[in-house]
Amino acid sequence: MENNVAGSTWKKWDLHVHTPCSIVHNYPGESDDAWEAFLTDLEALPPEFKVIGINDYIFIEGYERARKAKLEQGRLKNIDLLLPVLEFRLDKFAGVVKKEADGSYSQSGWNRINLHVIFDALDPELIRQQFLGSLAPCYDLISEATFLKGKWKSVITRDSLTELGQMIIESVPADKRADFGAPLEEGFNNLCVSLEKIKEALDNHSLAGRYLIAVGKTEWDNLKWDGQSIAEKRNILNQADLVFTAAANPKDYDAGKQKLVTSNVKSILLDCSDAHDLSTSKNKDRIGNCFTWIKADATFEGLKQALTEFEDRVFVGDAPPKRLLVESNRTKYASSIRVSRKAGSTLDDQWFEVDVPLNHDLVAIIGNKGSGKSAMADIVALAGDTKNFKGFSFLNEKRFRNPRNRLASHFTGLLRWHDGNDSGERSLELNPPETSVERVKYLPQSYLETLCNELGDGGSSTFDSELRKIIYTHVPEAEQLGFNSMDELIKFKVAEINDARAQIDKEISKVNAEIVHIEKRLSAEFKLTLEQQLDAKKAELAALESAKPAPVEDPTATEAAQEESKAASDQIDEMEASLQAIREEESKLRERKTAATKRQALLNKALQAIKNQTKANELFAAELSTMLSEFESDLPLSELVTFQVDTAIIEQLAASAIDEIAAVDATLSGQKDNSINKRREAIEITLASVKSKLGEKQRLFIVFKDQVSKWERSKEELLGTKDKANSISWIISEIESLTALPDRLQQLRVSRENAVKLAHDQLLKMVEEYRRLYEPVQAFVKSAAKMDMPLPLDFDVRIDEDGFQDQFLTRLNRQARGSFSGVEESNRLMNGLLSIRINVATHSHCKVAMHPHFKPATYSYFKAANQSFSNIEVNQYSATD
Repeated sequence: MENNVAGSTWKKWDLHVHTPCSIVHNYPGESDDAWEAFLTDLEALPPEFKVIGINDYIFIEGYERARKAKLEQGRLKNIDLLLPVLEFRLDKFAGVVKKEADGSYSQSGWNRINLHVIFDALDPELIRQQFLGSLAPCYDLISEATFLKGKWKSVITRDSLTELGQMIIESVPADKRADFGAPLEEGFNNLCVSLEKIKEALDNHSLAGRYLIAVGKTEWDNLKWDGQSIAEKRNILNQADLVFTAAANPKDYDAGKQKLVTSNVKSILLDCSDAHDLSTSKNKDRIGNCFTWIKADATFEGLKQALTEFEDRVFVGDAPPKRLLVESNRTKYASSIRVSRKAGSTLDDQWFEVDVPLNHDLVAIIGNKGSGKSAMADIVALAGDTKNFKGFSFLNEKRFRNPRNRLASHFTGLLRWHDGNDSGERSLELNPPETSVERVKYLPQSYLETLCNELGDGGSSTFDSELRKIIYTHVPEAEQLGFNSMDELIKFKVAEINDARAQIDKEISKVNAEIVHIEKRLSAEFKLTLEQQLDAKKAELAALESAKPAPVEDPTATEAAQEESKAASDQIDEMEASLQAIREEESKLRERKTAATKRQALLNKALQAIKNQTKANELFAAELSTMLSEFESDLPLSELVTFQVDTAIIEQLAASAIDEIAAVDATLSGQKDNSINKRREAIEITLASVKSKLGEKQRLFIVFKDQVSKWERSKEELLGTKDKANSISWIISEIESLTALPDRLQQLRVSRENAVKLAHDQLLKMVEEYRRLYEPVQAFVKSAAKMDMPLPLDFDVRIDEDGFQDQFLTRLNRQARGSFSGVEESNRLMNGLLSIRINVATHSHCKVAMHPHFKPATYSYFKAANQSFSNIEVNQYSATD
């Protein structure tokens, strides 16, 4: 079996399956009939079974026949790998005991430890010659059969073991012979070999690295921990590579593994079926009754790798959590990416023709520079409708989309998903549509570099600073108001104007943000995006519907079974109902906590706003007091300004919200017996105890009901309500809410126009202050001219356009249809709109156009004297304009 191109995936491995050639088995019929039933049963295993260990006692014929059936007869196509496993009885007797019903221990009749040698998928003849042939002289009789030494000495074959068994049976009184099994089985039961001899036989260069040793946990467990056998018991297990068990259910496996951990010995434990019966048998040791999943290639090397990384690559239970996660979210996991040449392409170069399966875990793209790593990442992102396509490092105009050769136009990419759907063929020359639903989040290298390299402006020039100093010397001392520079004086003069303007700016910013939000929601693209999101959610719902757990037969369907398990089933149903009631109670409590938390946050925000305003008023009072003191006036501040705050009611409400949250938390996760967690824990412990007493079919039926319950909760989560973001009901509600937006948009536009007029009035006030400051130096310039000393200086204060056109147009997509479509056309249009300069001295009225994506702080006209203003009517331009 070759390595899986998609990497390691979870598969079921059963490394302990006996065949009809096994000395002990219960397969029905004579040899050929038994083998047909055996192979048919393996072929009917669930699809997750991919590796089978053909385990037989001493002999290799069972593996040889199964291997021939697969390789030469076309059988077992569902199984990727067959591994030969040979089972031996070790010569360990001391301290081997069995536990009686009364708790006491006695000598066990089954007094040997089972040891398994797992080989790579080798030729049976190689194992027979290089291992079994070397081991043949090393077998010995157990202590109870030593009386036969000298009477029986033979090469180990089925016939010789049958002869040995017959001699043992005939050596006991006739009335005791009925207690014995078949002669072949009795012969095998009285044969043993030492661990040391097995390891010596394996010390062969042709077998090096191609075998693993496993110990049977059940038999090893029966070795008593006493002074004579402690060291031997540890030594046996620690010389092995792993341990086999045949648990009745996952809980029994967990208990067995924990016992190994507690004993401080090797705890690499695999669950196997130890199958001696067909899957239809009620016997625990039947085909398919295995809980081991391994995340590895179906190869012997994959097994060795899994044992090295046991905690990450081995799961024992009904299904690995990651597999369940993928199955319940099949629309979110990609299964493969295909890149292919378009039909009819005339391109000579090969470039791409690949179809690569993708793992559901981490996928790393590894290769030298120029080997296609960025190309593959870009193509996956493109087919997954990434919104970050501007960061493509391969699919850009400098590389694969270069307009000179248009290589990208010859290829398409297609991303397949685990639910069986795909992205459709995507041309590599086209970015994802704006309205598409993003299914792949992409962080290209260029995007990260941009985030890490922020750029800033350099600040004001030295010349500007020196000029201001010269101008300030011409301001009369009385009008300098004790300030040391022009900047300080201007700051003082326009401080209150700036404060008023800042409040208006915040109002405009809020209105603009809401307008942008509404216009985006009113766009056809937004509605289409919602509709596509709704389609995607419905697809998720359909995928979830198709992934509903397969029904498991109710083991209580018959009257006899009902009577046998009615009490346990009724108790389980009652506890399940109690758990459901607790879940509903928990849901209501969490909703109550959410409401209280939101209420507390709003109250805290209100308190903080009051504190901020109180602080602002304190600062205002201090500044005003300073101003009044400069008047040398006895005018008391309290007669001019009063400010009263009473937060007692809000603080009381906030405290009440905190108490409510604490009460809910105590009910949810407190340590008292009546808390949600404690009640749920108590019921779950009792429920687990009851379930552990059920038969395997009943346990599997309960597991099925749990899976159905989880599936129903996932469906409810997907459907949601209109208040649950991104649920189907929420998206439908969002689409319906679009009809009320046009009226709101008109109201906001009127509100913004009024706010812009107020902002302009504040600018006019600022212009007047600047004019008064610059009048002295302008008077000096004029006087110098009269004295025949003309200065090449002229000072004027006006609201002037400066850079507005470039700032405005660079924020627009001028390749799209709209008012500002086309580079040259949009430049001419803007030049015409800004052609009339407005001199503040004439007090001409003007208005400014505000793009929805602009914040007022963006406009350079807020910098006063050397800034710009236009005569554009207040209009709202769409993002595409």
